[in-house]
Amino acid sequence: MTEAEFKEAKRNLRRDGLAARRGLTAEQRAEYSQRIMDTLLEQPAYLAAKCVFAYSAMEEEVHTEELLTMMMSMGKKVCLPHIIGVHHMEAVRLKSIADLEVGEYDILTVKESAREIVPIEEIDCVIVPGVAFSRDGARVGIGGGYYDEFLARTKKAPRLALTYSCQIVDEVPLQEWDQKVDTIITENEIITCR
Repeated sequence: MTEAEFKEAKRNLRRDGLAARRGLTAEQRAEYSQRIMDTLLEQPAYLAAKCVFAYSAMEEEVHTEELLTMMMSMGKKVCLPHIIGVHHMEAVRLKSIADLEVGEYDILTVKESAREIVPIEEIDCVIVPGVAFSRDGARVGIGGGYYDEFLARTKKAPRLALTYSCQIVDEVPLQEWDQKVDTIITENEIITCR
């Protein structure tokens, strides 16, 4: 595949994945998110983790606010993305939902006064969002490359993706820098990728 063909294929997957999750009602997203969260909370990789890198969901993504609160109440160190440069983000600790504010791309992030960078070596589980996933763990994100760069630095931490079943596709073309996930959790199933 040429570079242009890769870009076109990913653009199409991104468009279709976003349309698929937009096609869900708010009630479906809430119900499916609850099922996905319940399944995640039973996963050995999650249960064993002491420091979890998660994300604060955009409106149409699998909801995570309750999950973030629950993880903190379970005594886990919870980290969220903090964008610090082009294609580069770090993990910042979330100590309270009250520490969140709207950041870049209208995504909730830890406000500056509460930011504490967490060394990447401490992270022992990564919860990954995405727009489309194939059953072998390949993913398409929003398109900034932030997660691929971040996941390349967290090679040892299990990667668990949360997504709706309507975002599972037959194939995602990969380039050398694209990072895969280990497990995909939807409202209907757990997909073990590797």
